[in-house]
Amino acid sequence: MRILRALFRRLSGGEVRALRAEVAAMRADVAEMHRVLMDLNHEVRAGSESALPLFLGHAERLRLDADAAVAATMVIERHLARLDGDAGADRTT
Repeated sequence: MRILRALFRRLSGGEVRALRAEVAAMRADVAEMHRVLMDLNHEVRAGSESALPLFLGHAERLRLDADAAVAATMVIERHLARLDGDAGADRTT
């Protein structure tokens, strides 16, 4: 953990901004995945009953993937917030 903190302290402002942009892109992708999954869910529930069990298994896997992506994005955002806090503390000392 100490090595990661040292590495994060060496990141420049431009690198942190680039990481933030990547996190924003990930968040947009996750939102799009969520929208598509919800649309498919509504279409399938309104449509064919014979394929419903197969689709629900696939939809559950896709939902779990989306949940994992959201969790990863939140972890990255927390780390970036800590970096901003550490950088601010370093500047004041």
